Amino acid sequence: MTEDERLKNLDTISRLRGQSFIRKAYAGYRRDWDHDHCALCWVKIAEPSMAGDGMIHEGYAVTEAYEKGADYEWVCSSCFDVAKDKMSWRDATP
Repeated sequence: MTEDERLKNLDTISRLRGQSFIRKAYAGYRRDWDHDHCALCWVKIAEPSMAGDGMIHEGYAVTEAYEKGADYEWVCSSCFDVAKDKMSWRDATP
């Protein structure tokens, strides 16, 4: 996916507008979750113990301020960098 294509899809993730994110290693939102997908490009973000082509193991997770709680939504680093200004995202990484 090119940067332009990702930016065209921002309306599909309007629920994330204005959110704060923390960059970290992936950890499932619930015990039975071992992966998520980037909310924008859909790359698989998975537990570090999982291996696979095209899979990543860290990204930006929403903070506890998100309506469904911390770590419920994930964005890969590349998409975060591309969309942060247009989506008014804040990097709250300590």
